[in-house]
Amino acid sequence: MAAALPVQADNCNVDVYLRVGVSLPVPAFTQQRVSEMFREIGVDLRLHMGLPPRDADQTCGPPIVVQLDGSTGYTGPKEVLAYALPYREAGTCIHVFLDRIVHGDRELPFTGILLAHVIAHEITHVLEQSTQHSEEGVMKARWTYQDYHRMKSGPLPFASEDLERISAGLARRSHITHAGERRVLYAEARK
Repeated sequence: MAAALPVQADNCNVDVYLRVGVSLPVPAFTQQRVSEMFREIGVDLRLHMGLPPRDADQTCGPPIVVQLDGSTGYTGPKEVLAYALPYREAGTCIHVFLDRIVHGDRELPFTGILLAHVIAHEITHVLEQSTQHSEEGVMKARWTYQDYHRMKSGPLPFASEDLERISAGLARRSHITHAGERRVLYAEARK
């Protein structure tokens, strides 16, 4: 479904910072799977734990901050595993509900696979600066039993329209980098 993505921005490395706010396990291979999913389409995504440093590299826009938390206090639908704020340019743009992903009846290896897909899905919303979904693949609005089964054997692919939106989003991100944004980014990420 997806071919290599020609990244339009020179030296465009997307830095993503994962902040864990609950004491639920994050399987080690989850980060690797997310990076591999983006590498397959030509996007250099670098995952880090914690907060972005004050002098974070912004060659491809500000770092993306993913908050891994519980769903306590979230008033949206109970089936939602995460949400993104795709138009936000600094601070925490993604919230992932680990308690909904690390559900008691899921096998631990599949939990890591599902978490990787959820994180990749939400990062894509931020890269695309869009709330749109695709008919198939990782950006599908609701995954089916067949999609979950496919995840076990390999990552869900990106649809061609997502490749185009990611490419356009990376081009936009590489142009919004300003030295003054670093202070704002760091301050908002701490909230």
